[in-house]
Amino acid sequence: MKIGIVGAATVGMALATKFAAADHDVLIANSRGPQSLAAPLAEARTTAKAASVSEALACDVVFLAVPWLKVSEVLRPDMAWGGRILVDATNIFVSYAPNFRIDDLKGDSGSEVIARLAPSARVVKAFNTLPFKVIFAPTPAGLKRVLFVAGDDGEAVSTVSALIKGLGLHPVALGRLAEAGRQMELGGPVNLLELLTPASNPATDSND
Repeated sequence: MKIGIVGAATVGMALATKFAAADHDVLIANSRGPQSLAAPLAEARTTAKAASVSEALACDVVFLAVPWLKVSEVLRPDMAWGGRILVDATNIFVSYAPNFRIDDLKGDSGSEVIARLAPSARVVKAFNTLPFKVIFAPTPAGLKRVLFVAGDDGEAVSTVSALIKGLGLHPVALGRLAEAGRQMELGGPVNLLELLTPASNPATDSND
């Protein structure tokens, strides 16, 4: 599958290297241009390729891994998604360490904001509830780490869940963006919740 990743900091680079290692065709982009990614990609020894933002946004599945305040700059209103999948991996920080601040969306949610900015995309929320050093940390033998997923389109959720399984994680689909997306957001009940599940238990293989 051709995967585009917009954002090349910790989250974007981790996604790029993991999906490339799983034999996907990965393009990664940032606001500084492809040349700025040559050294980080070489250091990561990955087959992921540097691309322009427009090239990454044209892929079958696009992961949005930019800072929250940059989202509206990336998701232009004239973009035609045509039902392609947009995975929201963002968190609604407006500032980071040492002065973490969260955006006040006044009852809205980040994923619903993104869905309105990309109305012809099928938006799925994933990869935002745990730090990446935790997501891909080793697990005890026979266990997999749970990764939560939310989305309004069942086929898109299934596609992203399959990508998650391919990384050795266990996807659990929680429901639609309006409810489950809020549960996954900063301060929500499953944000920072780390769960492990038996790797070979058929009862855990459902995304329900």
